[in-house]
Amino acid sequence: MVVISVSLVTKQGKILLARQFLEITRSNLEGLLNSFTKQVDINRQHTYIDQENARFVFQPLEDLYLVVITSKDSNIVEDIETLRLLYKVVQHYCPFGPDEANILKNCFELALAFDDVIALGYRESITLSQILTYAEMESAEERIFKEKQKAQMQEAKEQAKRKQAELDKKRSMESMHQKELPSMEEIPREVSRPVIPEKERVVEPVTMVNTSGKRPKGGMTLVSRGKKGMDF
Repeated sequence: MVVISVSLVTKQGKILLARQFLEITRSNLEGLLNSFTKQVDINRQHTYIDQENARFVFQPLEDLYLVVITSKDSNIVEDIETLRLLYKVVQHYCPFGPDEANILKNCFELALAFDDVIALGYRESITLSQILTYAEMESAEERIFKEKQKAQMQEAKEQAKRKQAELDKKRSMESMHQKELPSMEEIPREVSRPVIPEKERVVEPVTMVNTSGKRPKGGMTLVSRGKKGMDF
């Protein structure tokens, strides 16, 4: 058998989950499922419908259908066995009923389980218990991965806190150092005054005033203390 797709659809044709195992476009898949919902008889139990290029093997699930789309020349007996195993998988992950809400809630687990049943279009030799064991192993690995990721995130946060504390300490020390230094206003300033050269002393000539009215004789009269004078 060659499985093209496994889908969960409502009876109105709404696709809740579709897992493809062979290459098929979305429009082609939607067209096949739309054709299925128009042809299926709601009073039938699990059975199959043949079309020109595909076969629908389906199982009613309350208001839903579990649909396995295979090639038309596939073995119908194997198709039905595959459908039964997939039905058990859906029942396990939706114990309170395979309604729309539960399907959407568990779509990730259902898709992984479908992958365990079918690989590259062919059914694997596997049982439900093995599928659940694989799921638990994957869940354990996922938990370990999440714990490691959480530890790494926590370490990154702690490192960021330490870095921030170092920066705060550095800023605090710089602030204290700035306070200890005198401000520019407190530093006494030396006012440079321009050097003004002293004015040269100018000796003004002394003019002798003759009060006697006589014209002095030629020459300069030198006056000394204790003597009347000396003429040259």
